[in-house]
Amino acid sequence: MANFLTEFSWIWLLGIAAILLLSIVMAVVASRQSKKLLAIINENAVASWQQQQQIEQLHQLLEQQVVQLKRSHQDVEELRSTVIGVGQRVLSLESHLGQGMQQVAELAEQQKSMHLFDPESKIYSRAMKMVHLGASLDEIMLECELPQAEAELLFNLHKQTK
Repeated sequence: MANFLTEFSWIWLLGIAAILLLSIVMAVVASRQSKKLLAIINENAVASWQQQQQIEQLHQLLEQQVVQLKRSHQDVEELRSTVIGVGQRVLSLESHLGQGMQQVAELAEQQKSMHLFDPESKIYSRAMKMVHLGASLDEIMLECELPQAEAELLFNLHKQTK
């Protein structure tokens, strides 16, 4: 029986040693696995931190673009109101111009009709033609029956434009 006990003790000791050895191997494997897991966790943490930084930068950029968009919108509104004001002024000026052109046309028509029916204007036209043709002051006074002052005035005015 003593032999049995010793055999049993040896088996028992070998079993405990095998269990201890297996525990050590498992601890080493677990340690390696936990180191790998820690490395993966660290990589993921760094990547997550970098993504968070990028998200913050994008958020700041988005805020800047929103501010710039608001400014651009205000500028467009100011330009739109300015263009509307200018358009209204152009329409007003066109209206006034049309009225002015109509008045000029009416005055030209009146002048034309006065010129056709005014015998004095014919005399003055004839006198101007004579000045352009080189007639003397005396000739103009005789032909057109103009007083000396009027003949001199016409002579001097049209002689300069010649």
